[in-house]
Amino acid sequence: MTLESQPQNTQKIGAINALRFCAALFVVFYHFGFAYFYRDLNYVNVPILRYLFQYGYLGVDLFFIISGFVISLSAENRTAYTFVKSRIGRLYPIFWVCAIITTLFLLFGGDLIYSYMSWNRFLTNITMFPNFFNTDPLDGTYWTLVIEMKFYFIILLFLLFKQFKRIEKIAIPVSCIMLYVAIFDPNLSAESQYVWIPNFIAGVIFYKIYKAGLTAPRIFTLCTTLIATLLFTLKRVPYLSEGYGVAFKPSIISLYILLFYLFFLLLSLHKLNFPNNKYINILGLLTYPLYLLHQQIGRILFTYANIKNIPLWISFISILFFVFGLSYIVHQLFERRGKIILDKTLDKIIPSSLKRL
Repeated sequence: MTLESQPQNTQKIGAINALRFCAALFVVFYHFGFAYFYRDLNYVNVPILRYLFQYGYLGVDLFFIISGFVISLSAENRTAYTFVKSRIGRLYPIFWVCAIITTLFLLFGGDLIYSYMSWNRFLTNITMFPNFFNTDPLDGTYWTLVIEMKFYFIILLFLLFKQFKRIEKIAIPVSCIMLYVAIFDPNLSAESQYVWIPNFIAGVIFYKIYKAGLTAPRIFTLCTTLIATLLFTLKRVPYLSEGYGVAFKPSIISLYILLFYLFFLLLSLHKLNFPNNKYINILGLLTYPLYLLHQQIGRILFTYANIKNIPLWISFISILFFVFGLSYIVHQLFERRGKIILDKTLDKIIPSSLKRL
């Protein structure tokens, strides 16, 4: 995940699919095992999960590093049009299906979590940019998609101006700027979208290492993005601690970020190899629908189970299997078909002059 389904050629990198799935599990169990409990759903009381997955939100940092790697791979040797078509075809069909499924749950169970539906909310959400219309997202996870799309737009500009091969040279000064901001701008909010830029840059550099090996400029850029990422993640500690009423330890956060970089460095140096088989690839493909479906639907189902006094161990296992099963069904039924239909539609409606860009 990136947060979206991977392009076909990334399926050949089993480690990417494994890391993608691990990041998704981190986020799922962060919500199921930690966030729900501290957000007025005391029914989900599993102390061991709260302890293990308190820092599962850092899976998003891993997702964005993966995104920088995967999109660099996807954009290489492509035109602007084929890149845009690939991203739209990968992102939107599954997103629309998941948005419809989430809408159905909100229509029949939204009152359980005080989340109500309207045509305006649905129609603005299927654009993937509900915040642009001052509308609440159907699911809290949608905020990351907007950040992803902004990164894609930057990649698109590189392709339009035939400068994608220079992206590494641009990444070096940008990483230095972000490090400067992280150190000397105390007013930058921890919720600012700028704080995610170092993750994407790191992913781009890791891809360059994967393709062509380590160089001094790449080592320097990774060091600057690592320090900037650490500083930005630590800026979120007061916000998280106050919001949940639980202490978040900077040492543990730093350790996770360091591990992410270590895993990616090993992967980029071809030292971290996973078997490239269909099972790992399927897990990677499940990540996008799983990410989109689990949070709001899970909250509704856990709240309903609480009302019905269903034993927690039964509801937890059942809901976990349900969201994984639903994600698999969405992938199997709509992933390939949706992309083919949307690709053909774009080829028909886009003028030939734009296709040559």
